[in-house]
Amino acid sequence: MATENGYIDSYYQATANVLPEQPTLTNDIQADVCIIGGGLTGTNAAIELRKKGMSVVVLEGQRIAFGGSGRNGGQALVGYCLGLREVDETYGPEWGKQLWDLSVESIDIIRERIQEFNIDCDFQQGYIELALNKGQEEELKSWHALKHGRYNYPVAQWWDTDKIEQVANTRRYLGGLFDPNSGHVHTLNYTLGLAQAAISSGAEIYENSPVIKIEKGAGINTVKTATGSVKAKQVLLACNAYLNGLNRKAQSIVLPVASYIAVTEPLGDRQPITNQMAMSDLNNCLDYLRPTADGRILFGGVNHPFNGEYSDSQERLRQRMLKVFPQLSDVKMEYHWGGLFAVTRSYMPEITHLGNDIYTAHGYTGHGVGLTNIAGRVVAEAMAGQAGRFDVFSRIKQGWIPTPEVLRKPALALAIWKSQLEDALAK
Repeated sequence: MATENGYIDSYYQATANVLPEQPTLTNDIQADVCIIGGGLTGTNAAIELRKKGMSVVVLEGQRIAFGGSGRNGGQALVGYCLGLREVDETYGPEWGKQLWDLSVESIDIIRERIQEFNIDCDFQQGYIELALNKGQEEELKSWHALKHGRYNYPVAQWWDTDKIEQVANTRRYLGGLFDPNSGHVHTLNYTLGLAQAAISSGAEIYENSPVIKIEKGAGINTVKTATGSVKAKQVLLACNAYLNGLNRKAQSIVLPVASYIAVTEPLGDRQPITNQMAMSDLNNCLDYLRPTADGRILFGGVNHPFNGEYSDSQERLRQRMLKVFPQLSDVKMEYHWGGLFAVTRSYMPEITHLGNDIYTAHGYTGHGVGLTNIAGRVVAEAMAGQAGRFDVFSRIKQGWIPTPEVLRKPALALAIWKSQLEDALAK
């Protein structure tokens, strides 16, 4: 349900910083680059493009960060949805290391942005990925060895059950791989801060200006809304799960998936995560959780096979939280909401050139809070004529996903049911 300020009712909306509503596009204008989508990808790209002296227009269909950028779990992580060992085996040691280093840089960019633009967004470092069974424990230990070896990432630490209990007051996990570099953030406030930074640097942002058509031309593209247009040589599709038919090729790579989040009432001195780290397990249908700056727990992870919502999804989330923290059985959930994120078949992001000077960056598969930062940077580099780092991503081969809704929903349901079965049978 939307609130008076145009955002869905959520913990993020209730604790959001103020960004004045931007105008609706009502005339025909020009720019070097038109960005479609005012989320994390679009605002990061706008900042990078302005640093290169290019004129930029951002068109957002609703409010800045209305979609996944203002609704997600807030975990800003090094790495990808595809596991570290799988990345290394799939792409080889050299390419895999390049991909790893770019994901590390994505978190560096968050810190840079916060410091440079004085963004108030509760950024907190520290994250642990957790093993629920022996197979996951072995997997995480192999990642630990790879990080300390060829990937030259010595900050990663292996924690056993006792160490986890010391800082998170739970014995649910066999062990975990702790990363002090990854962390979590108030994702709506971070994106609003990026938007303000882009505006201050000279980018034009228009809200409530949904794009209805992109007309490709010789050396120029025309991006049309209901009440105006932008002529731009280069265009960035930064819509993620909200493409809504704008580009069939881009849409055939990503599958929107619904996820739900609940946030507890303030816990005071009962907060079990005393070191303030974010947490998630290694299941396919995983649980992810983190403390908030005002002493709550944000807990997410319920997926519906057909992208709907269970009538009791808030209670389902509470019950899953109690498996981690049974001592919180009397705690109430004060907020609850859902949203879409975009998944690719490769479990790797799609950052590529679609032809006609149209680029896309999306499909972060649950890792968008971090990867959108590096995506905005490498896309801007490519648009400025330096595509070396952009090509590290663009040459990833992606599997096709059917675009007709009548085929997408069954495909999603089968994928979720398969993941749930694999989780149940894992040992």
